[in-house]
Amino acid sequence: MKKSILFALLGGILGATSVMAANYDMYITGSTAFRANAFTACQKLYDGGTPASANNGTGAPASSDSRWTMTGTCANLGLTSGSDTLTIHALWTGSVQGLSGLANKDQLVFLASATAGNTTLKTNSCSAAFSDVFSSPTLAPLSSASFNEKKCCLQPFVFVKSMASGGVQSITNINWQQLQYLLGNGSAPLSYFTGKASDATTNIYLVHRTLDSGTRVTTVQEAQFIGTIPINYYDPASDSFIPATTNRGPATFGPGYVGGGDVKTVMQASTIGNQSIAYLSIGDAKGITGVNWSQMLAFNGQYPIATYVPGTAPSTNDYSPICYGKYSFWAYEMLDFPKSGQWGTYSDQNLTFTQLNNIMSKLTGTGTGSVDEEVRLSEAAGTATAVRLTESVVTRSAVGGPIAP
Repeated sequence: MKKSILFALLGGILGATSVMAANYDMYITGSTAFRANAFTACQKLYDGGTPASANNGTGAPASSDSRWTMTGTCANLGLTSGSDTLTIHALWTGSVQGLSGLANKDQLVFLASATAGNTTLKTNSCSAAFSDVFSSPTLAPLSSASFNEKKCCLQPFVFVKSMASGGVQSITNINWQQLQYLLGNGSAPLSYFTGKASDATTNIYLVHRTLDSGTRVTTVQEAQFIGTIPINYYDPASDSFIPATTNRGPATFGPGYVGGGDVKTVMQASTIGNQSIAYLSIGDAKGITGVNWSQMLAFNGQYPIATYVPGTAPSTNDYSPICYGKYSFWAYEMLDFPKSGQWGTYSDQNLTFTQLNNIMSKLTGTGTGSVDEEVRLSEAAGTATAVRLTESVVTRSAVGGPIAP
């Protein structure tokens, strides 16, 4: 009798174990410029188009957050089965730092829980990284034998001017030669942009990201610049620019501002000493003021948005200047992840390679759960900050390289 009861209890325990839901974790990092698009695409991987819970450490996350975690079932897209869950942990550190973390299995600090307000942290290697650029011209080139690099869309970049009063507001365009000079010297007289002798005593500074920024890599490659780049920080206390003597991120990546959001904050300083311009993703450039893209400059006489009127919010997201080759300041947004053999060396990951590959294929594919679909939906809403691969007539094979029809 006792044996029968024992066997019955064991059977019940084993039966319960066999149907117990499993949780799988994906750790994603990389581009700060693309964080909003990545956030919305990841949300749509979940059943019902939204995760069961999500967290940024203080509450529910927003697309602009640099760190978040979300969880839920993804059975409808075949990424989980039954009541199994997928938890996505995101930490946006910059494209190149993401590539470096992926290649070197760096232990990054993610939010452990998707429960809103939970601040518990967890260190782990990353499973994948978004990058604004091909890895080849960066400090962390990936081996094609070990890693996949898949295109998601086109990422537009723009130059912007600060909100400061004064001469900087008279700048409407920056050309290739002016960009080269600014990269090599850190600043240039306002007269270089206006052609007025009276502007010669006012300096215009170029605000930089750190070396781990895909936006910076794109800017340098677009200018075909080779040489040392002087970095200056805006000091609100003195309302002036001072040479950078400290690093605001890991020393490996040198001085500069860590994220596009940090540069955006500098551009929003309206005091007279902030005579500066900067390079940003079109997403970060959008909301410097309450008028979308009001501070955007033309590059070589062209804007990325057709019929754009300076200082006026565009009525549509018509990126035909990019799609047909008139506007060149853009790069492919890439999703990078290990190939099968390399994935086997990541000992702290609980996804199988098949699971990882399925998620990556969904994000880089089409339809629900893809970056492409989220860009398509944002176009319809007039809020797009990327361009679908299928919409571009032109291509390029290198960051800042020739554009071909």
